[in-house]
Amino acid sequence: MSLRLVLLLALLFGVLVAYLTSLDTTGVRVALGRDWTYDLPLMALLLGAFLVGAALAFVLGMLRELGRTYHDYQRLRHARRAETLNEIYQRGVAAQLAGRADEAAQAYENVLRREPAHAEAPIRLGELARQRGDALAALNHHLQALRTEERTETFLTVADDYRRLGRADDAIQMYQRVLARDRDHLTALRGLRDVAAERGSWAEALEAQERLIRIPREDRAGEEAWLAGIQYELGRALLGAGDTQGAGSRFRDALRARPDFLPAALALGDVHLKAGEAREALRVWERALETQPAPPLLSRIEQLHRADGRPARMISLYQDAATRHPENLALSLGLGRVYFELAMLDEAAEQFQKLEVRAPELPAVHAYLGAIFERHGQIREAFEEYRRALRFPEGFQWPHRCTACGATQPSWFDRCLSCRRWNTSRP
Repeated sequence: MSLRLVLLLALLFGVLVAYLTSLDTTGVRVALGRDWTYDLPLMALLLGAFLVGAALAFVLGMLRELGRTYHDYQRLRHARRAETLNEIYQRGVAAQLAGRADEAAQAYENVLRREPAHAEAPIRLGELARQRGDALAALNHHLQALRTEERTETFLTVADDYRRLGRADDAIQMYQRVLARDRDHLTALRGLRDVAAERGSWAEALEAQERLIRIPREDRAGEEAWLAGIQYELGRALLGAGDTQGAGSRFRDALRARPDFLPAALALGDVHLKAGEAREALRVWERALETQPAPPLLSRIEQLHRADGRPARMISLYQDAATRHPENLALSLGLGRVYFELAMLDEAAEQFQKLEVRAPELPAVHAYLGAIFERHGQIREAFEEYRRALRFPEGFQWPHRCTACGATQPSWFDRCLSCRRWNTSRP
């Protein structure tokens, strides 16, 4: 409000008081102390009180407007600051995506210097630390992000860092904190299961896996495979402790979870055979043979037929399997081997020669052909085949490949050494 307006209002107030006083001369004595009194015209007192109230309302309104203006200024200032931080952060993200790790790290650290409570920058710094193989630095950055904001995904990231550092107990605590929020969280339950499996704590792994199985999902095959694998490992542990009955029960549980789980079928048949129940062992193995004609399965059935003196059954076993699975060269090799062991040399030679056309680099084929030529007295041809067999470094076992990760091993395996999956061995 300008000074001229104030003076004008004061002048108008004085004129109005003088005019109203001339109309009504009634006065009011105002005592401000024992010896300090004033006689004021009534109209002056009334107008003065009104004016003071109006002035007070005006002042309060001005203060409110000033406060609102100040808050608007603060919000604008924070918005501009946040916009600047976001620009720096986005530059860091762009640099990270472009592979400029040092530039990205500098941008994220700049953000944290300006805003220590920034939630995303520590996560990004942790990612960069992981990329350069610094698991401890990644953990520290992710813990900083967790202190800023307790997000579920950050708990899981920290748990993964702990696992990389071999701190399984700390990882379990992170998973349990996630499950305290959401008891059916799939990733946390899988984390608990995986940690327990890595430690060989199969009972704990089974508890987590059973919770996973109870969660309704469309794709259950993977979880059922895990359940079968855990039951199988529990059975192996019981078998190692001498509890064949308990081991057999676990192997049956594994087959109930996955009827095509070959390791459990092999182990269950071995348990029956050890207990003198050869017929039960044969029944288990023949049932498994319907889904997967694996070499160790065929070998066990073959041994039972050999012990019973039934060579025709040995031959028909491999013939039937090779007919059902013509692409499986291991079955063709097995049939040729049976012919050879039964001294059916012409049939064996024909079988191996057919196989040589399809797989000329298999050393076992040339080794058997060499043995056949040797028995026929064809020494020169036998040496030639032996020489070809020794040319290949793979050895005489049939290599097997993991269908999950592609890793190869020289023979059949129950669990892949690379990806740790069960029942994935194929010739």
